[in-house]
Amino acid sequence: MKMRATRSPARIWIDTYGRTMSVLSKSDANDAILFGSQAMSVFTKRALASKDLDLIVPGITLRILEECCDELAKAAERRPSYDFAVGDYLGRRYPVGHIYLRHSSGYPLVVEFFQTFLGYESRMLTRFLTFKEKWGMRVQVLTPEAIIGARLSFRPPERITSFNATRLSRFIRTMGRRIDWPMVNSFIDTFGLRKMVEENIAELGSKRIFIPGSSKVSPSQP
Repeated sequence: MKMRATRSPARIWIDTYGRTMSVLSKSDANDAILFGSQAMSVFTKRALASKDLDLIVPGITLRILEECCDELAKAAERRPSYDFAVGDYLGRRYPVGHIYLRHSSGYPLVVEFFQTFLGYESRMLTRFLTFKEKWGMRVQVLTPEAIIGARLSFRPPERITSFNATRLSRFIRTMGRRIDWPMVNSFIDTFGLRKMVEENIAELGSKRIFIPGSSKVSPSQP
């Protein structure tokens, strides 16, 4: 099932995150990590609109997806549907669940539950995680350095769009000198993303799009 890629206002996905966490926190899948563009919003004053809500939830099951649907139905036009599939990420097992929500406001939102991070066990992320108090909740989220590394490594065919490049550039400027660039590089190397990142930076450069600080990541970037 696919939904039109309309970005929901931040208040929609933040409410959805809170409702989802209220279920996960009472389950065996309570070690949930927020990532994607929503992770950037944890570190900025203004939260970004988004078409989806990205969570790494190692213990997600069909039963828990059902329970999340029950909770999210309280804020939806109708009970959400869901699916769960085991895909492949460069030869690694990649299980992902989705909940397709039509919020009562009329906005669509897809909640994605990744059992792994790029096919790697989530424990590999441990040193790239932090907890932040945000929106009246305690949020486990990627560090700014991990967010930058992850968003620089989007795969083909889309890679990094000009829209996402603009968002990432704003995030980097907002974080400024607080960014630990050696840690960005450590994240990239931990997950074998160096080649992808360098290719992406080079492709952006060919379009005269430059990410602030990218020279500290890829030697090929002037």
